[in-house]
Amino acid sequence: MVVGGGIAGAACATELARAGVPVRLSDRGRRWGGRLAVRTLRDTGTPYDGHAVDLGASYLTAHDPDFRALVDGWVDRGLARAWTETFAVAGPEGLRGTTTGPLRYSAPHGLRSLVEAMVGDLPEDGVTLCPHHEVGAVRLGDDGLPRVDDEPAAAVALCMPDPQVRRLIEPGNPAFRPTRRATEGVLWEPVIALVAVYAERCWPELDGVFVNDDPVVTWIADDGRRRGDDAAVLVAHADPVASARYLREPETIAPAMLASIRRVLGATADPEWIEVKRWTYARPVTAWPEPYHLDPDTRVALAGDGWHAGPRVECAWLSGRDLGRALVDLVRAG
Repeated sequence: MVVGGGIAGAACATELARAGVPVRLSDRGRRWGGRLAVRTLRDTGTPYDGHAVDLGASYLTAHDPDFRALVDGWVDRGLARAWTETFAVAGPEGLRGTTTGPLRYSAPHGLRSLVEAMVGDLPEDGVTLCPHHEVGAVRLGDDGLPRVDDEPAAAVALCMPDPQVRRLIEPGNPAFRPTRRATEGVLWEPVIALVAVYAERCWPELDGVFVNDDPVVTWIADDGRRRGDDAAVLVAHADPVASARYLREPETIAPAMLASIRRVLGATADPEWIEVKRWTYARPVTAWPEPYHLDPDTRVALAGDGWHAGPRVECAWLSGRDLGRALVDLVRAG
């Protein structure tokens, strides 16, 4: 059983299904994707209703040959596109220059669509999909096998941030100590994302901006350039410290974020429509070097971007893939 329908969970389920191991994939969200979250604009009063905006991860890179082959396949299918190698760099006073790195990929319909494609490619036989299903607890049965909300499973893969794992696994059971310890070595930071829709583009030509030393904003993406349609839409991420301060009322940070956008980009107009979204566990500050955690005694395992020396989308996929292969071996061994 795989709990968590992000890219790690989808990769894990894919490996199990390919090996002919029956698998159930569940997620509490209505749609697959996890923190590869997308907001489809509605009722903005602008021409950009229907535009898909990435609120979670901003892009992905591909270094591992297997992941690069998967991304190339998405590109061939029109699901992903090569975006850029160059981002601007700014400070609180404005743009400073540019920096070049690996090729970043985006998705015309948002990164969530890539996970939806992975789930859609799973075979019908032997796979049970349970979207919008929230798991309450994972415990051990009298037979020593894990149970998910009292439903027995040969093994359980928890593909989600560590704090969410800790809420699920049975408290006080000493058998879960190794798994609980595996959730305590990585810190997770929050992020508040702001979407700003403008009547027209009113900032310099760029793809994205790494903002240094600003007390409010760390990243600004030109979502029209990311999507390839030049929509007048920006997405900004707040500094983790500022995000933590405003988590209870995330909308109250919006004025400060907009002020930072104006200052950094020199935007000459105010947006027509804005929205904020909070991510309590947006990304791990560090990650375990191991690809995943698997306790053969309890048959409970962990995967995601807190593993495989992440945090990157690619690392989450690698973690889920490698865990899926390990679970195939475990289940076949009996």
